[in-house]
This record gives sequence, C-alpha cells and structure tokens, in this order.
Amino acid sequence: MLAQFQPLRHVSAHMKPARLFLAVLVASSFANAADLPPQLGTLGEKLLEETFAGPEVPKGWNANTGSLRVVDGTLRAAEKSSDMHIGAFRYRLPMQDCAVQIDFKLGDARVINLGFDPTPGELKKKGHLLSVVISKTGWSLIEHNDKANPESKTKTHAKAETAFDPATTYTLLLECKGDNVVAQITGKEPLKATAPDFHVKKPGLVFRMGGKDGQEVAFDNVKVWALK
Repeated sequence: MLAQFQPLRHVSAHMKPARLFLAVLVASSFANAADLPPQLGTLGEKLLEETFAGPEVPKGWNANTGSLRVVDGTLRAAEKSSDMHIGAFRYRLPMQDCAVQIDFKLGDARVINLGFDPTPGELKKKGHLLSVVISKTGWSLIEHNDKANPESKTKTHAKAETAFDPATTYTLLLECKGDNVVAQITGKEPLKATAPDFHVKKPGLVFRMGGKDGQEVAFDNVKVWALK
C-alpha cells in the first residue's frame, strides 16, 4: 500500500510502549485515509476496489505497451523504449457517470495520465476521450483530439502549475457526470471541465505513463463507483 512514510518493518524490543503505540497509530491513519468527497453527485454502487495485495498483477490489468508488475502491494507501471510509444494500460469496466479514485506516486516518471476512451459506436471520433495529465510541475484536464480528423486539436480545459513531489503519495479522484468532469488531488485546487462529448459511455480505465526504461510510477487503492 502506498504511503508517505516508511513502513514499520522492524520494531525494537526497547521501544517504549507509548512511542510504539504512536508509531502504529500514525501508520494506521495513513493506511486508512478517507475517500475524497465527490463534487458532482453522490457515490452509488462500488464497481471496483483493488489494493494489489497479491504477488502478481491482478486479472484484467493489461499493458498495451510498457510493463506492469506488483511490488510491495503497489502496481508499478513503466514505459519501454522498444515499444516506441508511451506506456499504455487498461482495465475493462463499462461505466458512464462514475467516480474513479486512485493513489499514485510519480517516482521517476516524466508524466502520468488517467482517463477514458469512448465506448465504440458512441462517437464518430477516433482516439481517447479525456484525461487528467500529471507531471512534477503541474497538472491539467484535457479533451483529446479526433485522430480521424487531421485538423482536430487536443483541448486543455483546465490546468495549474503546482509541484508534485516524486516521493509523495497523492490521492486522485476523477468524476464524470453528464458533460461535466471534476478532478481532485489531495492538497490541490480542483480542475473542472465541461464538453458535449463527456457524457458518453466508457469501456474502462485508461492509464498512461512516460519515462525512460526502468523508471516506474506506483499506483494503489483503486476504487470506482457509479456516480448518482
């Protein structure tokens, strides 16, 4: 499980009971951090919860390009230069109005994306629908271009210059309801956007990351709800 502290791997037999209790209490409070409150509605049925507690990548988490592995209870994603493409990963989970929460730690990654594609047949456009894009120096909420239209351009609906510490774990909540989208990250001002295509059905989660060989981003505690 991602956390902003080093786990208590070894506890000294000479540690005073009060200090030991405090250390365990702090660790527990991080491990059970509260969910971010949604802004576009109320949480409905929980569609997915994944903590990556097992030794292998859980079934359904697929790498189209790049690599995935589980290390210390976190999902590690990396780009591979041999693919000549940013690392792209998917989890199939049909949804429409939804809230997606995930913990992430940038590590050495240059950039990470979390977003959606439109379900085939929902739109005439080709390519991704929308994404939250996060780097060490800021983040943005974008609507992707139509790859079938050479004149189409990716549109940045909202952005903020703000530092993301590569060694710190952050929680991201991405909400979609109708044509409205809100992205929240712990300690940051929310990003908001509205576009006429955002309401469409979505076939699942899309993750992407950019970096050099051997550089990984860590994900954990993925939760997806229907949004009412």
